Amino acid sequence: MVDVTLKRFWVIFGTLSTLLIDAVLSDDSKIGAIQRIAVGSCARQTAKQPIWEPIVAAQPDLFIFMGDNVYADTEDMGEMRAAYQMLGAKPGYQKLKEVCPILAVWDDHDYGANDAGKRYPKKVESEAIFHEFFETPAGSEALTRPGIYQTRYYGEAGQRLQVILLDTRYFRDDLIELTDSRIFGRYDRNRSPEATLLGAAQWQWLEEQLQQPADLRLIVTSIQFLPQEHHWELWENFPLERAKLLKLLRQHCSKPVLFLSGDRHMGEIMQLQKGDLLDPGFPVYEMTSSGLTNAGGGRKGEANRHRVSETNFQSRNFGLVEIDWQKKQVSLSLRDVHGKVVDRFQFPF
Repeated sequence: MVDVTLKRFWVIFGTLSTLLIDAVLSDDSKIGAIQRIAVGSCARQTAKQPIWEPIVAAQPDLFIFMGDNVYADTEDMGEMRAAYQMLGAKPGYQKLKEVCPILAVWDDHDYGANDAGKRYPKKVESEAIFHEFFETPAGSEALTRPGIYQTRYYGEAGQRLQVILLDTRYFRDDLIELTDSRIFGRYDRNRSPEATLLGAAQWQWLEEQLQQPADLRLIVTSIQFLPQEHHWELWENFPLERAKLLKLLRQHCSKPVLFLSGDRHMGEIMQLQKGDLLDPGFPVYEMTSSGLTNAGGGRKGEANRHRVSETNFQSRNFGLVEIDWQKKQVSLSLRDVHGKVVDRFQFPF
C-alpha cells in the first residue's frame, strides 16, 4: 500500500516542478560545457569497488549511472534503502560526488527484481527511493509523473549537450521466454504491435525531446539498443519499439546520436551498420559499459553486426566520453579497473 509520505511526495513535487523546471535546466547550463563524461553500471553494493579510484582520477565533468546501480532484488523497501546506503557509504563513491554531478537511470536489480517490467508491485515505492538517493532536483520533470525518465541540458548554444535518460522498466510489457535452448539467451522477440517498452506517455515525451535543439545528443538506456543477435535483455526483444525510435531519429534529428547502455557485464562500442534498413541518414553510435563490479557476461567475440570494437571486453570496466567542442569530435573509451584504455573509438559530430 502506498503510504501518506509517498502520496505527499508526488503532490508536492508535482506542483513545484511546473514552477521550477526552467530554473533547473538553466542551472545545469551554468555548469558550462561538458567535456568528459564517465559512465558505468552494475555495481554490487556488497562487493569491493576499487574502480571508483580511476574514475575519479579521470576527472569527469559528469558521471552517469546506467542501471543496476545496486543489487537489491527485493519488495522490501527497507532492504532497498539499505542497498543504496551501502553504495553511498563507499569511500570511492563519496569522492566521486565531490568531483562531479551524478545522473542515473535504473535497470532491473535496482528497480526491484531480475528482468522485471511493469508488473513489479513496488515500483512506486522504489522510484521514491531512487529519487531520494540520487537527489533528483525538486524541479525535475521526473518528479511530476510515474517513471524516472528525464532530460538534462548542459552548456550554451554551440556547446549544447542534451542527455536523455530513459526508463526501460516501469512501463515495459512482459518478455517472451525462449523455447529453443540452442539460442544464446533467454528471451524471444515480442512482435506484437501493442507491446511496449517505454509506454505511451514516455514515447510522446521522447518525441518532444528529440525536437529540442542540441549540438550533441546522448540517449541513456539501461539495456542495449543496437545489438540484434543475442537473446538476453535488449531493445530487439521489442523490435517494433527499436524500429520506432530509429524512425523518430530520422524524422527529428540530423546529427550523430550516441546511445549509452549497461546491463551485459561486458563492454563494447558500436555503430549502426551501414546500409541498415532503418538507417536514419546519419551515424548512430552506442557504448556499452558493464560492470563496475560484475563482469564476465556474454561470450567472447559473440556475434554483433554493429560492433566496431575488435571484440567485447569481459572484465570490470567503465566508459569515458570525451567531447572536443572545437574540433567537433567525440572520443569513446572503455577502461579497466586500473584505468587502462582497453578500447577506443572516435567520431565527428
